[in-house]
Amino acid sequence: MAKPESQSQRIESLLRGFVGLDRRWIFLTLGSLVLLFLILPISMPITVSEQAASMHRALSSLKPGSRVHLSIDYGPGSEAELWPQHIAILRQLLEQDCKVICSSLWTDGPPMIEKAFRVVVGELEEKGIKKVRGVDYVNLGFKAGDRVAIAKIGSSFKETFPTDYQGNRTAELPIMQGWDTYKDIDMLITIAVGDPGAVEYIQQAQSRYNVPMVAGVTAVISPQLYPYYQSRNLLGFLGGLAGAAEYEKLVGRPGYATRGMVIQSAVHILIVVLVLLGNLAQFLLWRMERKKEGV
Repeated sequence: MAKPESQSQRIESLLRGFVGLDRRWIFLTLGSLVLLFLILPISMPITVSEQAASMHRALSSLKPGSRVHLSIDYGPGSEAELWPQHIAILRQLLEQDCKVICSSLWTDGPPMIEKAFRVVVGELEEKGIKKVRGVDYVNLGFKAGDRVAIAKIGSSFKETFPTDYQGNRTAELPIMQGWDTYKDIDMLITIAVGDPGAVEYIQQAQSRYNVPMVAGVTAVISPQLYPYYQSRNLLGFLGGLAGAAEYEKLVGRPGYATRGMVIQSAVHILIVVLVLLGNLAQFLLWRMERKKEGV
């Protein structure tokens, strides 16, 4: 007959089981947590940063008919962070009746532009607000060349993009009449994941043409932008999913980012708790081993 385990042995067995937990259980727990917070209507307080509030003021000051160059410099790989920013900004611009001229320095940017237009223009049509391609907004497509491309866009949009994404002649589009350079642009916005992106636009366009500029970037890029915000090269910027959630609060329309922040925060808390418990279990096992050795 087996000798029953003592309390100390049961605790040690439990700790060893926790330390050696199969990682698939952790993945299953994470997945379940994400699913749970997707279903439950849970919200969390969002604190608005100074740079996000400044960006909102800059965009809110645009008058109907203002020309905005919106450069979409990201692809599906960064969609989780930048898509909520993209939608919130585009919706605000079209609701304010701005003329939105989109282009991209990334090969996978133009499809993201089209996708966002379909979502936002569709939303506005449901409200009875009609926006016309080529009149209120345009997708000029991709341009290779990074910094050289930015400088060329600034000198002539029509020469840089002879046709738009649909193959229409740019010079014949109503939205492109009566202007051609960055001197005619009221606001430059880039939503970017890296290089080329916000810093390159500041160096090649904002500084050269003194055009007002704001940016939306991933969280890992945002620390690079603080010096440009302090020097007022940037009137404001958003950093990652948190920045998008702040902007959704500012425009009074919680969306993808607000819900995403709840899920992201819950996952972060779970990971922190698991790390703490894992280290505590490992420490207690070490103490037990030392006690057995009589140390």
